[in-house]
Amino acid sequence: MIRNFCRDIYHELLKMSCQKKNYIAFAGYLLFVVLCCIAFVTSTDALSAMLGSVEMNRENAARYLDGFFFARILLVPTFIILMPLVMAALGGDCIAGESQENSLKLYMTRPRSRTRLVLTKFVSIYISGLFYTLFFACAGLLVGILCFGLAPVQILLVPGRVFGAVTTVMENSDALIRYFSTALYFSFSLMTLGSIALFLSTIFNRMSSAAIAVLTFYFVSYVVASLPISVKLRPYLVSEIMNNAFLFWLTPFPPGKLCVNLATLAIYITAFLLAAVISFNFKDIR
Repeated sequence: MIRNFCRDIYHELLKMSCQKKNYIAFAGYLLFVVLCCIAFVTSTDALSAMLGSVEMNRENAARYLDGFFFARILLVPTFIILMPLVMAALGGDCIAGESQENSLKLYMTRPRSRTRLVLTKFVSIYISGLFYTLFFACAGLLVGILCFGLAPVQILLVPGRVFGAVTTVMENSDALIRYFSTALYFSFSLMTLGSIALFLSTIFNRMSSAAIAVLTFYFVSYVVASLPISVKLRPYLVSEIMNNAFLFWLTPFPPGKLCVNLATLAIYITAFLLAAVISFNFKDIR
């Protein structure tokens, strides 16, 4: 049973790797990195002035504009903007895409468990998302260090909208652990969108419809969370919980808040996965 399930996951991953559209994200990320490198080089004075507020002059502050600082700048838009697009495409294509291409009907002509099929696709989406996450995190760090070097320590500036203005100095080893912890948190939180997209994929018969629906849901939540009138509503919005990986950069680190976030995300993921299973079991495949 477990062997067959693992084999099905392997086949799903192989199928995803053969689809050219799944490589568009890599091209988009490459363009993003190139443009950010240009922007980083041309904004040294402004960044030095920003770091200069940490009781040091601009000349000393410029020493800390290193590859790790660059990688952290890339981390936010990569996982808040680019990766939701990836997860929407992966989840929306799993069932709706196959239904659109008429391969799902052929696949289901043999006696197969629909529940097992949904679970297989769910695990495959997570593994693919984890691969994208680690690739983007490692690529940003590698490009940053190769292009801009590595400072002896890291100066961290946490955005003030959520946690208040936080400035701290951290060892490179500690910052590296927090950097990849942030990436792993995003790989899990993004499965919220993956499970929603999978559920919508069982409803719609076109991949584009499922992907657009989940992206609309996410970005509406994101925009509402950014409004000043949403102070009371913000903690319950999906986008806000998903993007709270910045907890890892706080000193001291708040494990209680992290556990609450992970538990909430797990509830969202489980609920939409269950909805996807129920919906697909009653779906009329034509």
